[in-house]
Amino acid sequence: MIKNKLVQLTEHCSWDTEEESLSLKSCYVKLTVSQKYLLGLLVQNLNRPVHSIDIFNEVNHLPSKEYNLKSVRNLVSSLRKNVPTLNIINVYGGYYMLRKDNSSPNVEFKDDLYEILDQSINPTIITNPNEFDNHIIYANKAFIELFEYTFEEVVGQNCRFLHRDDTEQLALDEIRNAIYEKKSITVNLHNYTHSGGLIYNEVAVSPIFDKKTGKIKYYLGVYKDVTTIQRLMQHFKERL
Repeated sequence: MIKNKLVQLTEHCSWDTEEESLSLKSCYVKLTVSQKYLLGLLVQNLNRPVHSIDIFNEVNHLPSKEYNLKSVRNLVSSLRKNVPTLNIINVYGGYYMLRKDNSSPNVEFKDDLYEILDQSINPTIITNPNEFDNHIIYANKAFIELFEYTFEEVVGQNCRFLHRDDTEQLALDEIRNAIYEKKSITVNLHNYTHSGGLIYNEVAVSPIFDKKTGKIKYYLGVYKDVTTIQRLMQHFKERL
């Protein structure tokens, strides 16, 4: 339980536990009532996972109201968009966790990093190999638009969900070997959109190492849509 009145979440962002208010760079951040309940609960459990059912009960205060997972996802998503500097992560099994950011000389840049990635034209994801199934913890807007999924549908999944039943691809073995050897790799894959459309991707997978320990912290995946080129090549082969 957080006892201090002011809880520093990042160098520029703090939560007042008495006033139940959030400030960013000394400016008050306007939150909805539901967002306040959510953030208050996450701050109370800082660096600890909170189950979506507990979030639902905290926000609604109505024991008779039926649990709705989608409403929790939408609420978490709205808070992320309203205050992107907050480090709210999905934990496998329907949990969410607010992580306290460690201060560094580049905190302001770190606060903007998600915005930078989100505005990139290259579909990009970040996965965490230190959590169950190396699941996706971040997907940018370009990735969401390319594959027709929502952010909440993507986060928590392993990348294999994009392959559907097309699992006999040699490139998948190449990726698994590269991950085992902790090396970067670029391959061509068949992936599928939410509606079932086939997309040919050139995918670059890179391990991100902790400079202090040398251990892998994340994997970065950058996708390039090469569907038009592949179909054009197939067309020429058929004409020959």
